[in-house]
Amino acid sequence: MIFRTGSKGLVYVFTGDGKGKTSAALGVAVRAVCVGMKVAWVAWYKEASWDIAEKRLSELMKLEMFFLGKGFYIKNDKFLISNVKSNPNDKMSNVKFKIAPLKSGGQVVDKATGNEHQKAALVALEKAEELLKSQKYDLLVCDEINNALHDKLLTLSAVKALLQDRGKTHLVLTGRNASEAIIQVADLVTEMKKIKHPYDKKIPAQKGLDF
Repeated sequence: MIFRTGSKGLVYVFTGDGKGKTSAALGVAVRAVCVGMKVAWVAWYKEASWDIAEKRLSELMKLEMFFLGKGFYIKNDKFLISNVKSNPNDKMSNVKFKIAPLKSGGQVVDKATGNEHQKAALVALEKAEELLKSQKYDLLVCDEINNALHDKLLTLSAVKALLQDRGKTHLVLTGRNASEAIIQVADLVTEMKKIKHPYDKKIPAQKGLDF
């Protein structure tokens, strides 16, 4: 059964500094699956190795999910450090990575190079293009693609081309700092505004609620 109507699928954008962008996309995806729509999900930053709850959705329902990222992307070199081991034969000697603090008191670690992040972003873009070209899906979620565009891991022309090639497939784009050009062509744009956050009280992310 096909649920798409009209000549083009709708484009939903969930953006803003507040929590809830990916959560909103998950709600749309689950709702779509529950009425028989064929849904795919491509994640731009989350890694396949991460222990996040939404990975289980593909085991529980007909939802294809692809986690193609290289993890947190820290652009600021002030967080760059070298992991120097005492053993010179250790393969981890002199490996450079970045650690940035969180308001919760924790920290995030970026072990990939800028080139590795960009390559991963392009792989995710190619997967999204492949899924759209198959014309098998009613809905495709592009999780944190807005971040990838803002971080210059993707070009605006490439993302606009993805939207143009969506056919009757509905798209959901999540992530902070959505491009004004994308906002202009979207059918729905919701901005999540932070009023309060547990991080402000140094409460870390909660499994099952936040990941």
